[in-house]
Amino acid sequence: MHEKMNLLRELQEIDQEVSTIEATRQGYRNELSAFDTETSRIQGMVDELSTEMEELKKDEVQLQQELLKEQDNITKVEARLPEIQTQKEYVAVLKEIDLAKKANREIEDQVLAKQQEIENLEGDLKEKQDELDSVTEKADARRSELGKLLKESEADLQKKQSVRESVAGDVPATLLRKYQTLFKRRAGLAVTVARNGACLGCNMQLPPQQFNSLFRQTDLQSCPHCNRLLYIDAEV
Repeated sequence: MHEKMNLLRELQEIDQEVSTIEATRQGYRNELSAFDTETSRIQGMVDELSTEMEELKKDEVQLQQELLKEQDNITKVEARLPEIQTQKEYVAVLKEIDLAKKANREIEDQVLAKQQEIENLEGDLKEKQDELDSVTEKADARRSELGKLLKESEADLQKKQSVRESVAGDVPATLLRKYQTLFKRRAGLAVTVARNGACLGCNMQLPPQQFNSLFRQTDLQSCPHCNRLLYIDAEV
């Protein structure tokens, strides 16, 4: 029984190291994922602003075309003035010119407003593009570091898993299954020491007879409260 417990203790130590490596690797992957999420978020804002910018510029071009059309219309109407023969027709043409100029001013105001929108949007777009460039630069540098760390930790993980397979191969199958179930259910602590009459896994008192029997190491025993496998640390 002493030999089996030593194997389980060794296996648990290896599994805890493996769990630590895997948790660290998951942290690296989460960091990479966070970079992708943040980059995508800002890129989406840049794309949205770029699309809005294109629409504003199209609107400006259309307004400029309307403005040219109105200006051309005013020129044509004013060119008719010397040919007018009657006062009534002259008044009518002046009114037409006045209306055309009013429409022209309204379009000019719309053009100026649209240009202001474009200028403001250009500022927002530049700000977001600069932010994207900064995040991308930092992310690329960190990705390189994380890539190396993942590669190194993968090598460490494979070594640990290789040792684990060797140790686990010496543990009886039934006992190994029990240990693995406990390791998952008890947060990586399937095997724990009993001291001063208590299980240090759950800190509950053990029946005195059971605690005393642990010193004999005749069979493997479990804590009646948390089911962890128990051992006595003879060095303490």
